[in-house]
Parts: sequence; structure tokens; C-alpha cells
Amino acid sequence: MPTQLQIAEHLGITQQAVSKTLDKMGIVEWQLLSLDQIRLAYIKRLREVAAGHASIDGQYDLNKERVMTERVDRELKQYQLAEKKKELVNVETLMTELSIVFQGMRQELLSRDDKLKTELDTLYGIDVDVSILNEHTTDVLNHLSRYLNGRAGSLPALGGNNEAAGENGDNGMG
Repeated sequence: MPTQLQIAEHLGITQQAVSKTLDKMGIVEWQLLSLDQIRLAYIKRLREVAAGHASIDGQYDLNKERVMTERVDRELKQYQLAEKKKELVNVETLMTELSIVFQGMRQELLSRDDKLKTELDTLYGIDVDVSILNEHTTDVLNHLSRYLNGRAGSLPALGGNNEAAGENGDNGMG
């Protein structure tokens, strides 16, 4: 059973470096090994470090780091290619476009209520309360605005304010 001082002299390192070196080599029960076995494990470790398969401090596996870097580079190139092929969508641009589309749809649906009221009044000779139509339209618009995931800041609040819907939809036509 060799001592740490004997191992240090045999490997040509300081006694203080022996326990760290043995730990980096994964040798826990060094007392059960011969000096030759420890020397061979030490040489193997030095070769791995020299070949780039391991780092000196034992923190990094240099080959794994290289593989990870290559993977990231490949993924970035795939994104660049997809962008050039117009297969990627910029989320911010998409949300801006969706806000514009929803705003236009909102205006169309609200104006539809006024047109529908006028048509029903004319066809059936009755006075339809436009706020009833606005309430259903507002419910649909509120449901659709949830798809903007909190980005509906560009859309006016639709809330359950039926009085405002009635005032906006009535336009003195009723």
C-alpha cells in the first residue's frame, strides 16, 4: 500500500497535488493500487488532456464542448436558412398584423350591427334595439381579443359596457 508521499515522488508531483490528481482521475481507493497502476492511470489522464478529450482542471470535457458548439452553430444556420426561405415568422410583426386585422374586424362587426338594425327595421317594420346586437358582437370580440395573449393594448377595451355599445351603435337611427 503506497503512501501519498511515495505516489508524489513516483509521479514527479508535489504531495499536495496527489489527492487532487487522484480525485480527477477517479481513483478513490488509491491505497489498494500499486504504484505502477497509479502511474498508468496518471499517464492515461495526461494523454486525454493532451488529446483534448479532457481538461486539466477536470471541469470540462473539451470534446463535449466542441460538439455542443457545433450543434449550436448548426441550429443557427438552420434558422438562418428557414428565415431566407420565408419559413419563419417574426412574432412581433405577426402580432402587429393581427392587431390591425382584429381592429378592422371589430369595426366591420360593429358597423354590421347598425346595418342589420336598419335592415330589420325596414323589412319587418319594427324598432330593433341595437344594443342587443352589440352585446352579442362584443362577446365575440372579447373572445377573439383573448387570442392576442394580453397584447390587445392596441384594441380599445370592449368590456361589458352595454350602454357605451348602445350609444355607439344607435347613432340616432332608432
